[in-house]
Amino acid sequence: MDALTVALRLVHVVLGVYWAGSIFFFATFLEPVVKSLGPDGGKVMMKLFERGYLTVLPIAAGLTVVSGFWLLWLLSAGFDSAWMGSTVGMALSTGGLLASIAFILGVMVMRPAALRLWAIARQLPGLTEETARKERTTEMERLRGRISAAARVIFAMLVASVALMAVARYL
Repeated sequence: MDALTVALRLVHVVLGVYWAGSIFFFATFLEPVVKSLGPDGGKVMMKLFERGYLTVLPIAAGLTVVSGFWLLWLLSAGFDSAWMGSTVGMALSTGGLLASIAFILGVMVMRPAALRLWAIARQLPGLTEETARKERTTEMERLRGRISAAARVIFAMLVASVALMAVARYL
């Protein structure tokens, strides 16, 4: 095994654990608790966003996907059709596809909704007109629902992806 493969594998596994673990934690524990806390839950999410969660997570996810496809290309000798058609090749490529779709959903659905939610939450204290506050609060609830739904789908895709990659060599 050469240094490039070792480096790619290190990036893929470490950042993949961070990405999947973060989504697992968010979908199964953090989001339901934040929701149950009502307005106080929003304070928790604001602090999380201020610490860079919406920046770090997509970077880790993107590097996980890129390093994974690079590893697959190396392992399959350039996506050789015979190797890709093997059970190992199919399991790894299916896991990679699921992770790629999860990444796209995160970047195209979950992150923009969270950024919009954060922007509204920051401007809400300055709104004095009741109608405007109510409109923003309604929009925040819609965005929370979108984030929650996206997180559950991404969670399911990452569970399947991690499972496929964990057992691929034994199939």
